[in-house]
Amino acid sequence: MLTYAALTVGLIAILMAWRANRKNKDLIERIAQVNSRVYNLRREMQESQEQTHQELLKLRYELLKAQGELQVTGQMKIGEIVALHPETQQVLAGFHLGGCASCMVDDNQSLAEAAALNGRMLEPILVALNALVADSPNGQPSPEQPERLKTPNVQLQF
Repeated sequence: MLTYAALTVGLIAILMAWRANRKNKDLIERIAQVNSRVYNLRREMQESQEQTHQELLKLRYELLKAQGELQVTGQMKIGEIVALHPETQQVLAGFHLGGCASCMVDDNQSLAEAAALNGRMLEPILVALNALVADSPNGQPSPEQPERLKTPNVQLQF
């Protein structure tokens, strides 16, 4: 009789363990689905933020163009831009248009050509360059510019 009771208790324990294991697998599957949704939502949010940022840059470009403050244009040669405003070289390097061996550009190329060849959008570059030029009429960058302009992502110290 005691043997039957022990077998019954053992069988109940096995059934409970099987049920708990099944619920555990279901919960793991649900967690994976939730993680997948979170990942997709984050990716969509990042894409949306990037699109918003690009639209903002386009609007800023159009505003500068409409106000007649567009001093650097896509048709200007890289060498001409740097010669007129030497501080623009740092901004161009920030967009990987010169500044290192892997992203060198020809000084005789127009800014639009260099941007297209390097897979860069022209409007953000023009906004950054024109903001720099507008804020530094004497070729002297103002103190607040580093926060507003894209600068190189690599700093070398010697």
